[in-house]
Amino acid sequence: MIIISINTSTTQYSLALLQNDTVLGEYLLSSGSSHFIDLMPCIYDLFRKTTLSPGQLGAVTVSIGPGSFTGTRVGLAVAKGLSQGLAIPIIGVSSLLALASQIPYASTDICSLVTSRKGEVFAALFRRDHDDNLIRIEKDVSLKMEDLPVLLKRKTIIIGNDFTAQGPLVKQYAGKNALFAPPNLWNLRASSIGALALPSLRQGDSDNASTLVPLYLREADIRTGNNPLG
Repeated sequence: MIIISINTSTTQYSLALLQNDTVLGEYLLSSGSSHFIDLMPCIYDLFRKTTLSPGQLGAVTVSIGPGSFTGTRVGLAVAKGLSQGLAIPIIGVSSLLALASQIPYASTDICSLVTSRKGEVFAALFRRDHDDNLIRIEKDVSLKMEDLPVLLKRKTIIIGNDFTAQGPLVKQYAGKNALFAPPNLWNLRASSIGALALPSLRQGDSDNASTLVPLYLREADIRTGNNPLG
């Protein structure tokens, strides 16, 4: 099965084409101030460089947040368009779950972080069981960095989407309870989203493209016309 996977929930967005468990090609790019204007050209280029075509797709997987308000909507719209246009299954995956999945075989808790706005982050806490399956032990929350110790009751592996910005603050507020994942892992990879969705696709399970919605932990600020999530 050929899968296209899309993450636009974070500033560094990612695209991947997978054939079952194998990553055929992947892009990790910064949206900067372009607001994902290069997304469709990059999808086209990914198909071209892997010598595949959209007609070969068997499924589409996409990050549904939490994360960038605008970015998540853009990625989900593209994913829904592919799903409905090609009549293929779609699966939405939590950005925080996908980040945590990039830390295998962990013997302690994993806390994943995604930048929010107004000095806050989205965070969730996971733990791996004896079969290396990720188990959620705290629901997704939006909090200020100084409140992060509330989540971290013991030594915890931290992985986020922006090591340069988030790392020093985690160190400042979480102290010795923070065990940092390697900085090169602090990017949400689209291939991680696809890998998480693959078992469900193999079982014939998928989401409804018409009812699949972004996972927001905060509402857009309609009073000022600004989106608090970017």
